[in-house]
Amino acid sequence: MKRKQYKMFKWLLVLLVVSACREPFIPPDIKSNTNYLVVDGFLNAGDSTTITLSRTRNLGDSVPASPELNAQVSVLGEFGESFLLNGDGNGHYIANTLLLSTTERYRLQILTSDGKKYLSDSVAVATTPPIDSISWKQDTSSASNKLGVTVYANTHDPLNNTRYYRWEYAETWQYHTPYYSDFYYDGTQVVQRTPAEIVYNCWRSAQSTSLLLASSASLNQDVIFEKPIFFIPVGDQRLQVKYSILVKQFALTREAYEYWENLKKNTELTGSIFDPQPSQMNGNLHCVTNPDEVVLGYIGASTAQSQRIFIDNNSTAHWGFIESPQGCVEIAIPLDSVNYYFKSFIYIPTSALPSPPRPPGWFASTKACVDCTLQGGINVKPAFWP
Repeated sequence: MKRKQYKMFKWLLVLLVVSACREPFIPPDIKSNTNYLVVDGFLNAGDSTTITLSRTRNLGDSVPASPELNAQVSVLGEFGESFLLNGDGNGHYIANTLLLSTTERYRLQILTSDGKKYLSDSVAVATTPPIDSISWKQDTSSASNKLGVTVYANTHDPLNNTRYYRWEYAETWQYHTPYYSDFYYDGTQVVQRTPAEIVYNCWRSAQSTSLLLASSASLNQDVIFEKPIFFIPVGDQRLQVKYSILVKQFALTREAYEYWENLKKNTELTGSIFDPQPSQMNGNLHCVTNPDEVVLGYIGASTAQSQRIFIDNNSTAHWGFIESPQGCVEIAIPLDSVNYYFKSFIYIPTSALPSPPRPPGWFASTKACVDCTLQGGINVKPAFWP
């Protein structure tokens, strides 16, 4: 018995010694101070162009990537033209209209505040074919694991010259609160709202964040049919009232497509051993001041084609909207309790109590059930809204 206890004690001692000698290993690339310049953008011929500049951060950092401020960013043509992009103070450099010729090549030039110069390779301006249609389908099958609406892009190039495509989108949707409020409390009394103060209907907007790419290079014809652009699941707020999506289409070169495809694999598809593993990203930007410095990004140029569609709630079958604030109820508040309920601004008056049979007072509900701006939207209808 004593012999067994001795052996157990010996193994416990060995385990304690081994665990005490362990030290965490941090790979050099995780803690090295790289501070590489990241260039994100695309030369959008004939339309607005935004180039975003930032600096890389280490994998162990908790702070977001820092924007590159006070740079001079311009687009240079091979025949001497120069287009200056204006900074907004947040790392974005913008040209409202970039009038580029499809018969000329261009490059991006960046002069940073520390005196360094960066240039992209010269790129031709690709001509993007028109979008044939933006369509949508709703899957209502109970057997489907993707119940909802999918938006698709359809296009083709009759000359078979494009082959490589990229899409972006801007979406806007209308929604409303469970209760309509004609009134508000100004701190001393209930006041009638003006039309500009009505917060029942709101509109929210969002931009695409994923990389949407497709190629017809393996096909006989340059046709893209029903490329999925965006999926709206059942119960999403986007289709409570009306939804709009503006899709922009860009032609890519093969080199640009391969860059964006690799970037998509590195950023969106990694997560298991069966997904594509991260690889080195070789862009087309270079530091002229220090040729050995790594620069991240790829600059391409093309014209753009766009198309907008609207989807009404009443045109979708069996739509179940479930993202309204929970627990919304109206309560009746008599006049002698108005100050108690309204001074905290937790409750907002919705309408006057019908009198008789009730005594004078107000119906009211909580702010989230009355004020649509609390869900991130604005109560101003967009100019393009029907």
